[in-house]
Amino acid sequence: MADLFNIPHLLSTYGYIGVFVIVYLESGIFFALPGDSLLFTAGLLASGLGFNLFLLIPLIFIATFLGGVTGYLIGVYLERLHKYEFFRRILKREHIDSTHAFFEKHGFSAVLISRFVPIVRTFLPIVAGVARMNLYKFISYSLISSLLWSTLMTLLGYFLGMKFPQIQNYIHYVIILVVLVSIIPIVFEWLRVRKERKQNQTT
Repeated sequence: MADLFNIPHLLSTYGYIGVFVIVYLESGIFFALPGDSLLFTAGLLASGLGFNLFLLIPLIFIATFLGGVTGYLIGVYLERLHKYEFFRRILKREHIDSTHAFFEKHGFSAVLISRFVPIVRTFLPIVAGVARMNLYKFISYSLISSLLWSTLMTLLGYFLGMKFPQIQNYIHYVIILVVLVSIIPIVFEWLRVRKERKQNQTT
C-alpha cells in the first residue's frame, strides 16, 4: 500500500497501466489514492521515464472520465436500494430531492470544480448518481472537466520539469507541496461552514 504513495517508484514500475488504474479508481470509486500529485509527477518525470505525453494525457483523460461514470453508476445503484427500509433511513428522500435540484441548477460548476479538489472528485459522481442528475449533462460536464484536469495538471508538471530540470532532485518535496495546495479548497470550505454554523448559533 505504501508504494501507492511512492509516486516515482509507482510510475517507473507500473508505467502507463499503473497511471490508468490509479486515476480510474481515484476518480469515482476510492479516494485514498494519489490524484493531483500523480498527474503532476507523471508530467514532471515524463521524459526521464520515457512517457509520451501524446499517449499519457489521453490515457489519463479516459481513466478520469470512466472513473467518474463508474462512480455515477454506483450512485444510481445505491439510490435503487432506497426501496429497502434500512437504506431509507440513511438516504432520506428529501435530501435526495434537494441534491437533485442542486445539480439541476449548479451541475456544471459542481462537476468542474470538484475535479480539482481531492476526495470531493471521488464522491461527487456517486452523489450525482444517487441524486439522479441528468445522465447526458453529467457525461457532458465530465468530459469537459476530465479533459481540463488531465491536461492542465500533467502539462504543469511537464513544463516545470523542462524549465527547471533540477526540480526532479526534490521530487518528494514537490509532491508534498502539490498535495498541500490541492487540499486548500477543502480547508477554506471547512472554515466557511464552521463560521456559518457559529453565526447561526449566535442568532
